[in-house]
Amino acid sequence: MERNTNHTQRWWLMIGRGVLYVLIGATMFFFASSYSAQSGHILGVLAVLAGGCQLVFSFSNQRDEKNNLWGILHGITDVAFGVAIFVFSEGTIKGFVDVLGFWAMMYAFLQAVQAMYSFLAARGAGTVSGTSLVHFLNVLTAGALAFTLLLRPAGFDNSLGFIGVFPIVLGALIIVLTQQMRAQVAQRYH
Repeated sequence: MERNTNHTQRWWLMIGRGVLYVLIGATMFFFASSYSAQSGHILGVLAVLAGGCQLVFSFSNQRDEKNNLWGILHGITDVAFGVAIFVFSEGTIKGFVDVLGFWAMMYAFLQAVQAMYSFLAARGAGTVSGTSLVHFLNVLTAGALAFTLLLRPAGFDNSLGFIGVFPIVLGALIIVLTQQMRAQVAQRYH
């Protein structure tokens, strides 16, 4: 029973990561018409905090969860993104777009591999789980963000007004996935 209590106490870190993603998206909306050093600093700090939440959660569960490499990699990616945004926030909007686009590609890649392992682990269940669906939506959202930033011919300036939707959706999906994982762990220990 003590083991289950330890797990439930850590879930707030993942919920916090999702909330921080929502705040990143809201900040992007707020600064849609005027990217500045201050907005870059705010986004950078929020991303570092999100990555920190993921890393603390992953390392604190290392003893119980043997396959937490993907969580650690997600945390490192978020921290690196935050530091890069903080460093490049003095530069042009192009530097911000390049860093954000690279982060979106890394997020989509890590989520795709994590989804593959999740799907393989659920093989034999006969149906596609809700967790697999959330992983798929994560990959789709992060891929759409990368495409919008890096491959759209119109460029970032025309899409800046709605680009904050993607981190908000990712944050909501992180919260949903956390609730699903929490329910799976609770079910395992009951």
